[in-house]
Amino acid sequence: MRFPSPTRLVRQVGGAATALALALTLTPGLTAGASAAPAPARKAAVASPRTCTHAAHDVTQVPKLSKMVGRSYECVLVFNDAAISWRGVSDPWFIVHNDPKYRWDRWVQAKKGRQLVIAQSLIPANAPANWRSRGAKGQYDAVFRRLGKNLVKAGLGGSVIRLAHEGNGDWFRHRAGTSRKQQKAWARYWARAARVLKATPGSRFTLDLTVAAGSPVLPLAYWYPGDKAVDVIGADFYDRVLPGQPSRGAARWRFQRTQRGGLDDLAAFARAHKKRLSIPEWGLAARNVGGSGDDPAYIRDMIAFARANKVLYMGYWNSPGPSHLKNNPRSLREYRRLVRNARF
Repeated sequence: MRFPSPTRLVRQVGGAATALALALTLTPGLTAGASAAPAPARKAAVASPRTCTHAAHDVTQVPKLSKMVGRSYECVLVFNDAAISWRGVSDPWFIVHNDPKYRWDRWVQAKKGRQLVIAQSLIPANAPANWRSRGAKGQYDAVFRRLGKNLVKAGLGGSVIRLAHEGNGDWFRHRAGTSRKQQKAWARYWARAARVLKATPGSRFTLDLTVAAGSPVLPLAYWYPGDKAVDVIGADFYDRVLPGQPSRGAARWRFQRTQRGGLDDLAAFARAHKKRLSIPEWGLAARNVGGSGDDPAYIRDMIAFARANKVLYMGYWNSPGPSHLKNNPRSLREYRRLVRNARF
């Protein structure tokens, strides 16, 4: 069954966050002196994906979120998916805004090891209807050449870039399309933009092809840009099911994981193409949209899945709303327990 995007119902990017992005576009051994007795063994750190978060695009929220979860967030998700012009695509708001709390380039530069995961649209709002075929032919190469140069100049040359994230859905204009012709042109355009970005002097971008896991099912083979272009396969996945689908306990998680186009399918695709898997967006969901509310089992199962599948990074959706961990105390305790002493 085709069903609506979990991200549309949970994360509110289509509403308040998109409005914010539009506004932003318009206007970052032995102890000394000890005896010969051996020092007590240190407990080994638990291997873990890199722990990232969405902070509602506000730099000042990161220390608050870090304190909440008991460890420092040094990886943050930002979105440049609501540009109204091609200049908004090539000159992201988070490197040009005059309000310091939206300057993510400065946040990254302030401490070694910090990283942005950038959701970057292929097009602005005023793109023509045939943008896929135009992009596949190279008409927008200059836009991504400028984007790459701007990111490197801003100290963001080591970013993860999620080009046209959740392209299998119908909630972004940058979708892969409804026909095989559109999907093939989309894949060629994606690959071309990725090559241009990777060719940027001084860059070491990681290109992440992000899928809305399980919804809607669009075989990845139809719109896959190719192994040379894609570095990572991403799975955005929130804790929700539709009426009639298993809603409780182990059966719920088993369905979420094994559904067509779900986590297991994407992990298998990534392995077949010798790519790492990522979980750029994940989070709890309210009961009125098929979620379980405060659900520590989901937190535990997702992190266990990520570790078992050697996921590169996972970004929890700590944005205002039902998914925010501050609104889910039992899940927050479980999250803290699992990530507080984990090794990046």
